[in-house]
Amino acid sequence: MENEKDPLLNYEDALKAENAYLKFKLAFEHGMDTKEFVPLPPYLENSWLKSIYEFEQHFKNAKRVKVYDYIGRPSFRKADELKPEEFALERKRLEVILEHNNIQLDCLVEYDDALIYRFITEELFEHEMDDMRIPGMTLHYTYEEFHPNHDYDLRTETKDFVNAVFIREWNDAYDVLKLDRPVTFSGRDHEHEEVSAVFKVFQEAHESVTMERFDILDVSINEPESEARVTTLMLAFGQMRGGERVRYDGPGELIFRRTEDYWFLREFDMPGFRRQD
Repeated sequence: MENEKDPLLNYEDALKAENAYLKFKLAFEHGMDTKEFVPLPPYLENSWLKSIYEFEQHFKNAKRVKVYDYIGRPSFRKADELKPEEFALERKRLEVILEHNNIQLDCLVEYDDALIYRFITEELFEHEMDDMRIPGMTLHYTYEEFHPNHDYDLRTETKDFVNAVFIREWNDAYDVLKLDRPVTFSGRDHEHEEVSAVFKVFQEAHESVTMERFDILDVSINEPESEARVTTLMLAFGQMRGGERVRYDGPGELIFRRTEDYWFLREFDMPGFRRQD
């Protein structure tokens, strides 16, 4: 008697066939390039492809509704009708209702309860969204997407830049995307390729760099929010590959230019990268 085929192999073959069919449907119906999908074991790929197809089908057929309608039009009072001490509780109540409907409001920094309550009731409730509900999926809104916090963004970009130069390895493909073209330091302009080369030489010359202190002293944004100046103070110690120990100490200044809602580093003056250093 011939040996019967292993049922597990039959099951795996069936999964592979179904996965191929799901990929075809995603490509034909939704225009997805399935060749770029990360290879997975057949059973994991099957579950993943089904979830993607379900999402795309919901998205394709979804109507547009206001957030307020989506969450069931809960009762609320206008901000002008609330007393100062009522805002915290009323803000929390509305945020709980949003969360029960799988909507999360995030804030990158802390804001006054009255400000966020007014934002929820006057802006977020009026915002249109896709009328679709998928189990386990939460839709996130960030306050700063509606009202950019330039001070926060500039502080974040400054810290990322300093870390990329002094702490971690400079990344050619990623870090240069945050730079203006050209970038000015050490008394002259530099193109991206030269910037990367300078930073790599600097990093390769050190066994390690320890940042003892880094403070952002001031963020000054001009009108109409197209240029900004960040002043800093740092203290770092570097261990050179030749054995010498060096000190990077003093004030710094970074100048950013804003283009299409993004801040790009235009010029900087820091310990280790001054004309006399």
